[in-house]
Amino acid sequence: MTDGYVKNCPWGALEKHSDKLTKEQFDYCVRKESYVAIKHCADRLTPEQFDFCIRKWPSYALEKHSDKLTKEQFDFCIRKWPSYALEKHSDKLTKEQKKYCEEKTK
Repeated sequence: MTDGYVKNCPWGALEKHSDKLTKEQFDYCVRKESYVAIKHCADRLTPEQFDFCIRKWPSYALEKHSDKLTKEQFDFCIRKWPSYALEKHSDKLTKEQKKYCEEKTK
C-alpha cells in the first residue's frame, strides 16, 4: 500500500486494505479514522489502539464491543453514555454505576 493512498484515504485503507498495511500505516490510519478502525478492524487493534478508539467512540464501544471492554473502559463508556448503558447494559452495571446512570438520565 502506498503512503500517498494511506495519507489521502485512511478510511479506505482501513476498510478495504487493512491486511496490506504496514504496522506504521495501520497505526496512522487508526489514529486518523478511529471510528472506521473500531468498526472494521477491532480484532486487529493493539490494546493501546483499541483504548484510543474507545475513548473517541464510547457509544460504539458500548454498543458493539461491551464484552471486550476492561472494567475501566466500561466505566469510562457508561460515564459518557449513561442513558445507553442503563438501557442496554443494566444487568452489567454495579450498584454505583446504575445509580450514576439513573441520576444522569433524570
